Amino acid sequence: MARRRATATRTATRALVAALAALALEATTTRATTAAEEASFYRTTYSPNDATTCEVGPYGWFCEPSNIEYSTQIWDPNTAYEADDVTASTSECAYCGICATCETGNLTCVRNAAAVCYESCTDDEVRARLATCDVEMETCMSLYHDVVRYDLRESVGYAYEFYVNEFNGSDAWLGTRSEPWKTLARAERRVRFIRTVTEASGLGKELSAPIQVWIRDLKADGGLDAKNNTHNGRYSGKTYLK
Repeated sequence: MARRRATATRTATRALVAALAALALEATTTRATTAAEEASFYRTTYSPNDATTCEVGPYGWFCEPSNIEYSTQIWDPNTAYEADDVTASTSECAYCGICATCETGNLTCVRNAAAVCYESCTDDEVRARLATCDVEMETCMSLYHDVVRYDLRESVGYAYEFYVNEFNGSDAWLGTRSEPWKTLARAERRVRFIRTVTEASGLGKELSAPIQVWIRDLKADGGLDAKNNTHNGRYSGKTYLK
């Protein structure tokens, strides 16, 4: 019995010694690993290969020789560099100003400037831009009406044109842009009067050439003077073909 107890005690002692040795080895390995990791935070030089030497600089690692091209040029905000986008930009209002100074009848000048000034705008954008560009845009819109008239005349070939402005017209006037009629009914009476009897119509009355009627836009607002019969450009068109 005493012998078996001694044998068991020796076996337990050996197991305990082995366990303590394993713990000591693990602790030593952990300390070595931790020391190596901590040492890496303080490393200031490094050589990835025999031909390259790297060291820590103010903003990170720098290596010699380097495959990165560094610039030592000091940037000047007043200098236009080759890589910068220095495309000249002109505001819409500047184009409206150019358009407003175009001579009457110079449709090329008006057409080119109006394309940036307002032509592609929605109604809301027109109102917003009018608040910024003011009279220059209003003048441009007025001049651009001549471009619209020219293009329509070229495509339709109308022989007469009349104007209607319910805001500031009179049915007793001539129906021109400066003296518009007040009602569309007055314009339609003139169209009926111009219709003639032709052989092609089977002795009925029809127009020998189209007639164009320009109606002052009811949405004319946002800075446009609806009562100004010559200095405005917001019109809707109605073409009578027969």
